[in-house]
Amino acid sequence: MDIIILSIFAFVVGLAFLEDYIPSWQKVLVLMAIGMALICISTFKPMTTADAGTYEYYFYYNENEIVEAAIEPTYIFLSRLILSYGGDITVLFFIYAMLAIPMKLAAMWKLTPYVFTAMMVYIGINYPLHDVVQIRCGVASAFLLWSLYHFEKRRYLKVLLLFLCAIAFHVSSAAMIPIYLFGKIKITRFWRIMLAVTIPVCILLYIIHIGSFLFQASFEGKMDIYQSMSETGDWEEYVPYKQITFLAEFVLLYISLFFYETIEKHTPYASILVKVLVLEMAYMTLLAEIPVLGARLHELLGTFNIIAFTFCLYSIKPKFVARAGILVFVLGHYIVQMLAHQYFH
Repeated sequence: MDIIILSIFAFVVGLAFLEDYIPSWQKVLVLMAIGMALICISTFKPMTTADAGTYEYYFYYNENEIVEAAIEPTYIFLSRLILSYGGDITVLFFIYAMLAIPMKLAAMWKLTPYVFTAMMVYIGINYPLHDVVQIRCGVASAFLLWSLYHFEKRRYLKVLLLFLCAIAFHVSSAAMIPIYLFGKIKITRFWRIMLAVTIPVCILLYIIHIGSFLFQASFEGKMDIYQSMSETGDWEEYVPYKQITFLAEFVLLYISLFFYETIEKHTPYASILVKVLVLEMAYMTLLAEIPVLGARLHELLGTFNIIAFTFCLYSIKPKFVARAGILVFVLGHYIVQMLAHQYFH
C-alpha cells in the first residue's frame, strides 16, 4: 500500500509544481480521478493495516458494553445497520471514505487556489493517518474543514450543524470550540506578539508538568478507558519539540506571523488558520504527558495544516522554493510516521 500511496503522492507533487499553468477544468477532472483512487485504497485496504483489526472488532462486537462506551453512536448505528443487511466491514470502510475524502477535496478547492500543493500535504500526512487508519477522525476532520469555510462567511447555523456532525463521528472535535469562540478576533500587532509567545509558554508548562497534571486529575477515570480503547499510536518518548511535525509547524507559525499582513491580503482564512495552528500546538505540548489525548487533538486539528502550509506560497519567493520546502517536510513525515512505524504492514 505504501507504494500505491507514494505513487499517487509523486503524481500530485508534479501537479503541485505545475498547477499555476493548469486550467481549472483540468484540475477538477484530476481531483475527481485522484479522489476515486483514494476512496478505493481506503475501502479495500488489507486488514493488516493499523487499526483495521480494531475497527473490525468494534464492527462485529458493537453490542459490547466497553465498545459502546468508547465508540461514538454513529459507528455503532452504521455497524448494526450494515450487519442487518448482511454487509461486512468493507461496506463500513466505503461509507467512511465516501463521507471524508470528497468533502476534503471539495473543501480544498474552496479554501485555497493552490489545491495541488494542499493535496501534497493531505496525501503525505493526513490521508494515510486519518482516512486509511483513524477513519472516525477522518470523517470528523472533513466536517470541521468545511465548517471553516462557512465560519469565515459568517454562516453560523451551517457551522453549528457541521460541528455537531463532526462531534457525532468523533467526540474530540469539541477541541474546535475555542476557534469558534475567538476565531473572528482580528490579529493586531499585539495579538501577533501574544500568539508568538504562546507556544514557548506551553513548552515551559510542559517541562514543569502543569498542563497535563490538571487534565489527568480532572479526567483520570475516563482517560484510562480511552487509553485502553485507543487507536494506533506510539507513545514512547513522546516529546513534542522532538517531533518532526511539531518542528515544521513551529517554523510555519512564525513564518505566518512574520508575513501575516502579506498573507492576509491573499486569503480571508489567515486569521482563523493561524489561531488553529497555535491551538493544535498548544494541545500537543500541554497534554504531551497524556499523549493518547494530546496527540489525537493535535492530529485532528492538524487537518487545517493542509491549507495553512499554502501560506508559504504567499510569503516565500520564488514559489518553487516554498513548494520544495513543503515537499521535504511532507516526505520526511511520511517516512518517519508511516514507513518506520509500518502502519500498512
